[in-house]
Amino acid sequence: LGFGIDHDLGFPAYFGQVPQPETETEAAADLIGQGRVLASPMVMATVVASVQAGETVVPWLVKDYRDGPPEGAKPLTGGEASALRSMLRAVVTDGSGRGLLDVPGPELIAKTGTAEFEKDGEVLTHAWMVAAGSDLAVAVYVDEGESGSRTAGPLLEAFLRAARR
Repeated sequence: LGFGIDHDLGFPAYFGQVPQPETETEAAADLIGQGRVLASPMVMATVVASVQAGETVVPWLVKDYRDGPPEGAKPLTGGEASALRSMLRAVVTDGSGRGLLDVPGPELIAKTGTAEFEKDGEVLTHAWMVAAGSDLAVAVYVDEGESGSRTAGPLLEAFLRAARR
């Protein structure tokens, strides 16, 4: 899905990392994006774009400057892509992404998320939401928020409504 594999995009970009877990507890935390997993909005948009497309997508932002998937990148199988699209569509139709259900344009897939972190002795929450539809993929990250659906969701919805006018 492009996670943890940096690409030459013509500008600096960070595509995250998932370090080898040192304990079983850390491995479990990694499965839900906690622990030492690091991500960026760029990689999360790339992940949801790859699910939407059913293949590894490499974003491009600089005209006529494109990079392809790196050697050894394992693509999704058709079954994996179909199952993930179905689950991510259910986030919009029946889950925490229902605010996107009436956004005009192609059907959207989405996922909300949170990641807890500690700052000055207080546990806070990073709020995420990603969505994709047709050839557009978007990630919204709010450094300190309540939840993906309550904090990042309205921002993502407003962006998609403006983009699809």
